[in-house]
Amino acid sequence: MARKTLENQIRQLDEQLAIEIALLKLDGRERRTALQRVPPLYWLAGSLAAGLLAGKLIGQNGPTLLISQGGNLFRLASLLMPSLAMTSNNSFE
Repeated sequence: MARKTLENQIRQLDEQLAIEIALLKLDGRERRTALQRVPPLYWLAGSLAAGLLAGKLIGQNGPTLLISQGGNLFRLASLLMPSLAMTSNNSFE
């Protein structure tokens, strides 16, 4: 009896996981299409602003400030868009 209940629980968890993965893939596709709708001029302006910011960070207190701020930006980006990493890995299959 215990084995049957464990098998049922595993089956239910597997179904939940499949649903969550499908939702993450859908979310990733929606984000990708939203990013593709942004005009290239905005990407250029954002890149210019990021370059100016990086130049300012490097110019004052050098690499230590850049590394600490880069770590914060990486954490923020991973919180905002975790599904992009998952969908980009699946797009190569």
